[in-house]
Amino acid sequence: MRYLLFAALTMTCLVIGASAQSKFTTYDNDRFNFSIEYPSDLLKMQEPPANNDGRTFLSRDKTVEMRVWGQYNALDRTLSEEYNEALAGYGAGVTYKVLGDSSFVISGTAGSKIFYRKTMLRTGGVEVFYTFTIEYPKAQKSKFNSVVTRIARSFKFDPDAEP
Repeated sequence: MRYLLFAALTMTCLVIGASAQSKFTTYDNDRFNFSIEYPSDLLKMQEPPANNDGRTFLSRDKTVEMRVWGQYNALDRTLSEEYNEALAGYGAGVTYKVLGDSSFVISGTAGSKIFYRKTMLRTGGVEVFYTFTIEYPKAQKSKFNSVVTRIARSFKFDPDAEP
């Protein structure tokens, strides 16, 4: 019994420590005035796109991909419309979804991958959607769950800055 308790405590510490052990760096986007932390020891920031709307981050073996971007609400869509379109795109694999007043989160599985998406809507003045997505192998769930939680909590935009 003591050995089972020890094993359970050890596994709990490993899961909790995964986020703490990663080296996090902040990516700031000057065009849309948002920032997000990413584990720079696990993901490498790729070259910026020509329009500088965000970035892609990849693991060395390219099995983990994170994307973050801003986009003007040029079609004057509501958050609910954006949410419903995203839900339809993920299909039957959605296991968690929540629509709030100014953001939504969708996560689940697709094949051998786990996906997570967070989208926020900036209102007042120029409307902007801010989105962060990450996909990683199910086999790396224990490694990335706490990492994704930290990334999602760090994702923010400056409501006072005009994009």
